[in-house]
Amino acid sequence: MFKLSFDIPESKHKISLSDPILLIGSCFSDEIGLKLSESKFNTLCNPFGTIYNPHSIFKLLSNLSKSNNVVESQGVQYHWDTHGKISGLNPQETIDLFEKINNETQNFLMQTNWLFITLGTAIVYERMNGDIVANCHKVPGGEFRKRFLNQDEIKRQFSTLHTYLEKINPRLNIVFTVSPVRHIRDGLIENNQSKAILIDSIRSITENYPNTTYFPSYEIAMDELRDYRFFQEDRIHPTNEAIDYVWNRFIEAYLDKEAIGIIEEWSKLKAALHHRPFQPQSTAHQTFLKSTLKKMEELNEKVDLSVEMNQLKQQIQ
Repeated sequence: MFKLSFDIPESKHKISLSDPILLIGSCFSDEIGLKLSESKFNTLCNPFGTIYNPHSIFKLLSNLSKSNNVVESQGVQYHWDTHGKISGLNPQETIDLFEKINNETQNFLMQTNWLFITLGTAIVYERMNGDIVANCHKVPGGEFRKRFLNQDEIKRQFSTLHTYLEKINPRLNIVFTVSPVRHIRDGLIENNQSKAILIDSIRSITENYPNTTYFPSYEIAMDELRDYRFFQEDRIHPTNEAIDYVWNRFIEAYLDKEAIGIIEEWSKLKAALHHRPFQPQSTAHQTFLKSTLKKMEELNEKVDLSVEMNQLKQQIQ
């Protein structure tokens, strides 16, 4: 076996299909969030767009970001604390969009059972007034100072966030992970230094806050798989095969048995739905569709498949 396997501790608390899940952080959150959404979980994934550094993530979750913190760049108004998706052609448009998404996120955060935070980098860009930004929005580099966050800063800000979350949702389970995506624009050596800061900061946090755990997606990609064939042509982003592998390791550690069983059953049905016959009107294929529909109706008692069932019914003669 050409890989180095390691055991991932099972979570004491398990995720069920009825649990709402909020995911925030790097683009790797989007990948896992998509898997959860496709598996019929109630998710809110990266509502502010991809955010890479812990300072900006914690600030947004703590509801400390000011709605009028906007900047004009190349004729577009952006928000300093978010990805470029939060933007408009005038300041008020951006402010209104930020406030709408922020309110939706805070309401979801009050109701959710699980919060997944994927950290991408400890390297931040700081404006001359000392404010750390989530995104430079193509503002000239001379407007910023680049530096590393230190562990004390990360732990101190998480303490503020944790106090806030305890007030609005004391039942919340928080899962940290570090993105395996390399930030090579900052330099390969600097990327490794950055990841080390994040990993050790999370170690300290999970040792001191009982409702926090760490899922080792970074270690799975970089140590267990450890081969460039599991990365795309840019040698930075994981392939679909790698993401699927991390996903399977994740569900083994965090999902309850019923949820895993439903995911497996739904995966088989999705494969059946993607089948493209040469003769859609043939008796054999129509029988296949009716059999698939019957299985979906049975699974629909556990998870909402109404959209997919209606689409399938349109193909049945």
